[in-house]
Amino acid sequence: ILNHILARDGEKIDNVEQALERAKKNGVKELIVQPTHLMKGKEYDELKATLDKHKASFEKLELAEPLLGKVGKDADKERVANLIVQATVTGGGFDSVQKAAQDGVAFVFLGHGTSHTAAISYSEMQSAMKKLGYANVFIGTVEGEPEETAVGAVIDAVKKGGYKKVTIRPMMVVAGDHAHNDMAGAEDDSWVQQFLNSKNFDRIETQIEGLGGVYDIQKLYAEHTQAAINAANTAAEETTAAETKAN
Repeated sequence: ILNHILARDGEKIDNVEQALERAKKNGVKELIVQPTHLMKGKEYDELKATLDKHKASFEKLELAEPLLGKVGKDADKERVANLIVQATVTGGGFDSVQKAAQDGVAFVFLGHGTSHTAAISYSEMQSAMKKLGYANVFIGTVEGEPEETAVGAVIDAVKKGGYKKVTIRPMMVVAGDHAHNDMAGAEDDSWVQQFLNSKNFDRIETQIEGLGGVYDIQKLYAEHTQAAINAANTAAEETTAAETKAN
């Protein structure tokens, strides 16, 4: 993507290593890194490993939480669940998710999917939807990992729920290739076409907007950044106190 933007627009964007080197060159001493990842998956691990290599170059270096927070922690997932459901309900012209259900509408949120242990976050999002009472909301993934998020499993679940109309929306920060092609594309293997070809539904619609376009999602990322700043300050204070005590 960085190479594509450079070739298309002539705009050079740093990768992580380049950004860290530039920060050091510019004399940055305290650095907070806010990933725009959905969860703590492979890319998050790679980012952390890169930061760990440069940690000695900064007085403070703190990595903030991704959007869904920590595995096993429900608060961020329930908040994100509420936000994306409300955005989708509003975008579909419904008064509430319950009114949509009464009209036979199911909402499917499509993530990327992963073989990483973080795949459990998708299952936790489905659990969050259930806990919040959103019986007509289903979580799917392009990669079909975890297994219950594969397109066939989701089609069966929506059919079993008795819903005849389906709205599919990406559960990704950016609505890029996966949203336009894997979700809403005209090819037979897209989610829209597979739902249509199942002959179980009267109407399939899509909403192509990434999570990053939802204002309250942006605010949640900012809150994670503030939490990381607070953690970095607390760690620095504890270190100073320990050094003072030792002296």
